[in-house]
Amino acid sequence: MKVHERIRRYIETNGLKMNYVANKSSIELKRFYRIINGDSILSADEYEQICIGLNLETDFFKQKFLVSKNKTA
Repeated sequence: MKVHERIRRYIETNGLKMNYVANKSSIELKRFYRIINGDSILSADEYEQICIGLNLETDFFKQKFLVSKNKTA
């Protein structure tokens, strides 16, 4: 699952509103929706802003996100 999908799932599961998270993350609402819908690439800065806005550690959404394709054994 892609990071934007993990973020969307977290927001929906916790009953949060997208505009609330965008505001807490200091990301313009239209830009936030483009990110969450996968229409725009999520930058590292925006990822960090969203984590801060949600009061989460920056590694919260990274579970199985950075698995190497060249994994041996």
